[in-house]
Amino acid sequence: MNQYFKRLLDLLIHIGIISSAFYAAFQLFGVFKNSEGPIILFKSATNISMEHLVARRLYALEFWIITTCYIVYLGMRQRIWNFDDNK
Repeated sequence: MNQYFKRLLDLLIHIGIISSAFYAAFQLFGVFKNSEGPIILFKSATNISMEHLVARRLYALEFWIITTCYIVYLGMRQRIWNFDDNK
């Protein structure tokens, strides 16, 4: 596998992970936003429907899973791709 293909695939993985994190954040703070006040629910969590609350929690969980996977990928990418940046 040549170096160009490795870099291209690495870039596509970065774009995919970052775009899915932005999508989850948009769903959490844009689509399922709190209609009664600030972005964070705090005490108004008792006034919203259970479906709305569960949807927000699922997107928040998705966001944190994506973020954790991205951090792990960044830590392991040197070993996965065997990049030699010194050349």
